[in-house]
Amino acid sequence: MADMRNLWWSAGRMAFSVAEEGSWRNGRWSDSLRRAATLLEPVWPKHDTGGPFTFALPTIALFLYAGPLGIEPGRAPVDDIVTALAPRRAGEEGQSLEETIRAGLAERRHDLGDDSKLSALVRRLTAYHEPVTHTASGWDLSAFEQTPGGSLLEAGARWVHHSFTHHYLQSSAT
Repeated sequence: MADMRNLWWSAGRMAFSVAEEGSWRNGRWSDSLRRAATLLEPVWPKHDTGGPFTFALPTIALFLYAGPLGIEPGRAPVDDIVTALAPRRAGEEGQSLEETIRAGLAERRHDLGDDSKLSALVRRLTAYHEPVTHTASGWDLSAFEQTPGGSLLEAGARWVHHSFTHHYLQSSAT
């Protein structure tokens, strides 16, 4: 139960921390976070306190928020979310998740170069991080503590894609 409270507390905190004064965007952002938290609730780890799942909430919320204007975040099909969050291989056609989000935000007239809270969130999630396999003193990290490198958005998307595929799509296929 405490884990679910943490998920919903994070969603609420993120809704307020990214909100803009009196903007119509606030409703869509809150709806996107609510839908993301609702979808994450059954797959949210019950006893882990860290890992790539911690970036799942903002990753899904950004995708839903930046999605097509005609589709409300609460009505976005899980299949579409899983497809959008699927890892892309080199040479594959189509936009990456980051490109999709950036295009959607530009369509909503967000300037990602400004100092808004949403821009800061996007910058934090899309910044590249080197792989980490050792401590600063040279000791090997356990597999759980290692990070593959890349962006936090990519890490969150990989985790969500795997979790949603196994929870939502495989259970509905049987």
